[in-house]
Amino acid sequence: MIRMNELWVSVDHIKGICTGPVEMSPGTGFLVRKGRLHFPHGGPICIFALQNLLPFLCIKEREDRAKDPADWVDRLHEVQCPDPKGLVDWRIESRPLGSTAMDAEPYPVSPPTSPREGQASGTPNMLYLTVQDVEGVCPAGMRPGVRAILYGSSLYLPQAFCLYAMAALIPLLPAMQRQIESDDWMASENVVACPDPAGGVMIRIDRVKA
Repeated sequence: MIRMNELWVSVDHIKGICTGPVEMSPGTGFLVRKGRLHFPHGGPICIFALQNLLPFLCIKEREDRAKDPADWVDRLHEVQCPDPKGLVDWRIESRPLGSTAMDAEPYPVSPPTSPREGQASGTPNMLYLTVQDVEGVCPAGMRPGVRAILYGSSLYLPQAFCLYAMAALIPLLPAMQRQIESDDWMASENVVACPDPAGGVMIRIDRVKA
């Protein structure tokens, strides 16, 4: 049986300038434990950085698996943000399961009400990502009412959120924040299914004017 570790993922250094609504800074981080994302104090974390990190997190949680010396993922400990102006490097640190202390849930969440100084106007719509239904048994403990908030590129998690459900949501979110053509399926559909058919978790995306 493969033993699960937990991961502490944090900003190691920044080569450029982070331009998100809330600037990422060295030491900013989050926890991955048993397939769930935990943001200290509710976040935020840059959603584009998280998108680059997600493919590696499920692998890195399983550090006791058989390793291939030729596999570059096994020697990977830092992942870079996709923004060429920011080039924020995130370090992935493996820790024994349950060893990282976290604040009690739910965390307070206070998304900004206006862009930070120096940021361009026209911030995209705020999105509420809310678990609407759980038709099966979710091993990550998702339940109706669990919510994430996206403001610009800043993602807030008041409660722990399933890593795999977030992976299903992220590709759609930047488009859902913006004007969508009427013949696009995303113009009329705002519910996303978690990839685990046994869980039957349905997550609703609501646009809210910031």
